[in-house]
Amino acid sequence: MIPVYYWLPALGCLSMGFMFLNVSAVAEQFMHLFELNYAGLGFFLSALFWAHALVQVPAGLIVDRLGTLRALTLSCLLCAAAGFVPLLAPHNLYLAVAMRLLIGLATGLLFLSVVSAVKALCPPAFLNRAQGIQGAAFSLGTMAPFLALPPFGKWGWAAAYGLGGALPVLVLAALLFVPWAPLRRETAPEPANAPGLWAVLRRVACNRRIWFIACCHGFSFGTITALGNWLAVMLADCSAKGGTPSAAEAWALPTSLVLLAGTAARVLGGELGRVLPKPRLMQGLMLGIGLSYLLLAVAGNVWLLLAFAFVLALCCGGTYASVFTMTIEAAGPSHVATGIGFMSMLANFVNVGLILLLGVVRQYAGGFFPALTATGVCALALVVWGHFLAKDGAWKNA
Repeated sequence: MIPVYYWLPALGCLSMGFMFLNVSAVAEQFMHLFELNYAGLGFFLSALFWAHALVQVPAGLIVDRLGTLRALTLSCLLCAAAGFVPLLAPHNLYLAVAMRLLIGLATGLLFLSVVSAVKALCPPAFLNRAQGIQGAAFSLGTMAPFLALPPFGKWGWAAAYGLGGALPVLVLAALLFVPWAPLRRETAPEPANAPGLWAVLRRVACNRRIWFIACCHGFSFGTITALGNWLAVMLADCSAKGGTPSAAEAWALPTSLVLLAGTAARVLGGELGRVLPKPRLMQGLMLGIGLSYLLLAVAGNVWLLLAFAFVLALCCGGTYASVFTMTIEAAGPSHVATGIGFMSMLANFVNVGLILLLGVVRQYAGGFFPALTATGVCALALVVWGHFLAKDGAWKNA
């Protein structure tokens, strides 16, 4: 029988991954539905991630004090409502944006609840593996819309909303089959007053290891979502340059396979993190991410573009388990959700920046080359920062 600390977080992250990219899988339908260009689509797609980023720290404080079970329940109810409500007025862009913002807020709470559930339920010896499985489930969730929605044809946009609302309902039903006692506990020892909250936030915000991990996670997790949002467009553009024009939706399957590579890498990264020093593993994978971006920028045909995208997804997926295990170690046992919330907030700002950068550059420069090159250079700069942190002894206990 599969332990609960594997399947419950996996189910929660699979649902969240689907909600992150359900709109992206049928993006052209939403462009026509709301009469958007690529820049407008980029802002619509990024709405969820802005809200998801901004809620991370408050959500961490809430989970630490409210308890994981109540936070899980609340977040699933909000996700379900935000998934179904846009069906009432499908052409209303303002309602759609509002519900995307609500999903961002709710998934911020859901994500930290899931991480806290792993910490509460999982034996320490299996923590890295559980984080890897959780990350793989998220990647499967991001891949699923590209396989599940195209068969609905012109109704793909409606299926995106409906399935996005149904999955958190499934998570709610699953809570009936888990032990509730460990998930009800609060973890924060300080009183919930302003000085106490400020002390916790200051302790977390002044931790340079958390800042470094956040930037690495932003360029790894952010790349997975950026690929989900824009890889099909990149492939369609590259195909058109080769003389065979095609729609972005025609590249849904290759995009899903690239995301599947990221899924497998998250499981492998969870195992590698148990046997290799995690800071060194992180630096090596960030080097791979930076170089892959630069190669992606100069890829001359569809097959090279796909090959470099696969390598990029593998490097990104490999960082996932180490990111959260290192953050848990850096934050300390009393502030797991708050530390991860702060780290995730910073990472999501990078994530949002990548989505917007790619969309705006594609709209106004006619291609992705400048954005891909700049992103690759920034990722390589993180490798240098990690080297200086290692020299200063910041990772002695990692």
